[in-house]
Amino acid sequence: MNVHKLWEYKEYVNVNGMMMTSELISLLQNSLTLLQAENHFTHVLYWGQVYAVDVDYHIAVGITNDAMADRKYFYTTDFKFWSLLPKSKQKYKLLSLLTTYPFRGDPSLKIKVLDESLEENHPERCQFMTEENRLAATINNICDEAEICTRGQLIKQPNGTVVINPSYSGLTSAEAKQLKSYLHIRPAQQRWNTNLLTRQDYNYSMDFLDSIDQDIPAGCWNLSLEQSGSVTYLKSLYWPGMMFFHKVTSPDAGFLYVGDGRKNLDVPFLL
Repeated sequence: MNVHKLWEYKEYVNVNGMMMTSELISLLQNSLTLLQAENHFTHVLYWGQVYAVDVDYHIAVGITNDAMADRKYFYTTDFKFWSLLPKSKQKYKLLSLLTTYPFRGDPSLKIKVLDESLEENHPERCQFMTEENRLAATINNICDEAEICTRGQLIKQPNGTVVINPSYSGLTSAEAKQLKSYLHIRPAQQRWNTNLLTRQDYNYSMDFLDSIDQDIPAGCWNLSLEQSGSVTYLKSLYWPGMMFFHKVTSPDAGFLYVGDGRKNLDVPFLL
């Protein structure tokens, strides 16, 4: 969510079971405005909160030129110092899914991960990672699977740069009810012609990302309409605590994650 619009978006977030207090919004706006100025970011977004035993992690995203390639993720526990999250290795992305105990709130804490699918004498059955690496891997996993935007919110320019659409006016009521109107913020994983074959109104500048209606299994996204159909909410069943809202026919839209960082791996068996 755009950090400069948190007061406006508060009503959409709080009505959906999450709570952003006035104190938290004030802290975020003061702290992230400084972060934006110090790093010369074009946009700063509040990504969400990861629960921990001692002190919670708050996550922010800084964007410079390219809204996808130039995204940098930061975390803080005190709103005074924002630390850059390291790039997550594939090994840690897998280990973070195996870790069942909660975050502690100490980035330097060394975590022991036991892969019970391997034999006892296997050299990689027991591995270690720091909580900072686990946090980076967890956020990376959530971003790959659940960080989304509306169709048209991000556009690709002729030179290949992806930018936040300055003239975005929102989805229509009919479009807002369709899952294909919501796109993953990640490099496309589907075939390049997937959208071309399924959309009559195909537009490459907007349809270069994967739509969430292609996600497996069908039903892993919960789409609901509130306030007489003027606001749509999306939740991922894989990542409890993830929420996306969009006010129909307006540029107001935002992503927020507030949870313990654990993936619900039972979704395929529940649907």
